[in-house]
Amino acid sequence: MRLSCFFAAAVAAVIVSGTASAQTWSEFVNRDDFFSVNFPGEPARQEFTYKTAKGTSLPAHLYQAQDARGHYTITVVDYNGAKDELKTAMDEAAKNLRTKGTVRYDAVNMLDNHRSWRMTVETPEKRVILAEILAAMNNRLYISASDTALNIPPPAQFQVSLQILDDQGLRIRYRQVTGATPDEVVPVTPQARDIEVARMVGQVAGNWKDPAGSCESAFLKAGQRVKTGRGEEAMTGTVVNKGVTIPGQLIIAGPREGQFIDAKTDKAIALFDPDGSKMSFSPIGAPATGWPDVTLELCPGSRG
Repeated sequence: MRLSCFFAAAVAAVIVSGTASAQTWSEFVNRDDFFSVNFPGEPARQEFTYKTAKGTSLPAHLYQAQDARGHYTITVVDYNGAKDELKTAMDEAAKNLRTKGTVRYDAVNMLDNHRSWRMTVETPEKRVILAEILAAMNNRLYISASDTALNIPPPAQFQVSLQILDDQGLRIRYRQVTGATPDEVVPVTPQARDIEVARMVGQVAGNWKDPAGSCESAFLKAGQRVKTGRGEEAMTGTVVNKGVTIPGQLIIAGPREGQFIDAKTDKAIALFDPDGSKMSFSPIGAPATGWPDVTLELCPGSRG
């Protein structure tokens, strides 16, 4: 039911043995280029000239570090001298990365409430490049890229740690993220939430029976759209089993998506996970404590 996360959500401190001594991952802050990120040690900094697709030469900095697992870079390009080209900067950077090998992931993302572009590219050398491209409102292009072997976990402590800073060195998080075009859906936005809610309503709605039961005495009935006490998107629901009727709400969006709760106490009673005409239902709390897990079947015609 839930979308798989592209990168691990948790960021852990990782210590990797190097050839001379152990390297500890830590936060690196750069006030000149307005960013912070986790690196395995102090990165080397290099100045270079970045060429845009139009041939404009722009000042840029490359920050790079490595450990026993791979190579990690942050590229910062100053577009203040070509602000009109910033709107195509992310697309140009992504196009260049696609030439490195076979693209495995290539989609719009939202890094720390900034619209960004996330990519995975497998190279002919059996390496994988994980990249995040972000054009910030400070007129700078940021390219975060790691190059590691295919057979090791992705370096989440690097990929998810990039933050854009203001002129006071404070982290910038925008309240609203919009797509580049009216039809682009950026994750974790109201538009993305509405799409997820509509998808879940289509999956959950209807009457569901125990395989050993009948539709006349449906195990679960999912009905009208409602809001929980916390303001979460939900549907009314009724579970009937072993002579016990349990009214509740099925949460269909947000961190608690997939929970069947008591509307009065707000406590979880069960977990549900729809998959086409089937739905797994796992009791986890009173008054359904002790009930076995069950895979329910959709009753034909119950969705109208």
